[in-house]
Amino acid sequence: MFRSEGSELVKGSMLSMTLEAMLDFAGERSGKFRMIECEISSHDAYGTPRELFIAFFGVIAATLREILAADWTPEIDQAWRTLLTEIESLSPRAPPDR
Repeated sequence: MFRSEGSELVKGSMLSMTLEAMLDFAGERSGKFRMIECEISSHDAYGTPRELFIAFFGVIAATLREILAADWTPEIDQAWRTLLTEIESLSPRAPPDR
């Protein structure tokens, strides 16, 4: 859905905000990371399955792994696995009943 909806500027902005939120979540958690939880609710309203929303973060990791190739170390891999697990823990499998 991300690839098929919105203009290039909108998609670029969404990706940029996602990366900023992920970096904050992995780092000092100064506030931008809260966007992840907010967007879980927003995407529920759009009808996006939570599994699909959470999978987007894994796609980012897989893309970076592909770009970095041999520079993707076991330490980087473990850090990403930990981050993705923590992000997934923000979202129960099913949205709350309305």
